[in-house]
Amino acid sequence: MMKDSTDQINTRAVILERARELFLSLGYHKTTMRTIAEATGISTGPLYFYFNNKAEVFFHICSEAFDYLIDDFRQAAAHDSHAGLRLRDIYYAYKAFYYQEPQLFEIMHLATNAMAGIGLPQPLEETLKQKSQEVVKIMEGVIQEGISRQELRPVDPCRLALYLYSVAEGIFLSNRTGILQRCEVGLDEMIDTAINLIGLGMIDVGGEFHD
Repeated sequence: MMKDSTDQINTRAVILERARELFLSLGYHKTTMRTIAEATGISTGPLYFYFNNKAEVFFHICSEAFDYLIDDFRQAAAHDSHAGLRLRDIYYAYKAFYYQEPQLFEIMHLATNAMAGIGLPQPLEETLKQKSQEVVKIMEGVIQEGISRQELRPVDPCRLALYLYSVAEGIFLSNRTGILQRCEVGLDEMIDTAINLIGLGMIDVGGEFHD
């Protein structure tokens, strides 16, 4: 019985991995349950045992991607250190995710890009939206705590969290579209520059910030 359960978990993982590759190479609309089954090496019958439709497959890939990132953000945010250092570590965690899980990074953004026209069923779409908002909420919580400790300037925590997230997204987009490469600037350099420049504006003048 244990073996059957393990086999099911392994098959599910392979399905999601192959489907992820297809969604990124063919696009969402050209990927079908049949192509997913063929890439996995199973027939469509067993595939429907695990997932009801293509939208559900796509949702689970995106949901797990957000879960990985949220977990990394929470770990960075949980450290008992200056709020500025924790926000820096969140940036580094996002950069590590970008490097280590490039497919998950891409498909996570495909899910939240309205221009992609994927159109998941509303309950699934709402779940992904909530998870994307959780990423910002984690930073907002660190900022709120930093303000209460007089480590950060008393600015609107929600707006600052959105700004930090937008800056990171802009840097990653510039890297993905080749802008950084054409300017002969590395991704690591840009992340460090953003941290340094943003940090100067965030830190309370009376607070101490030690690396």
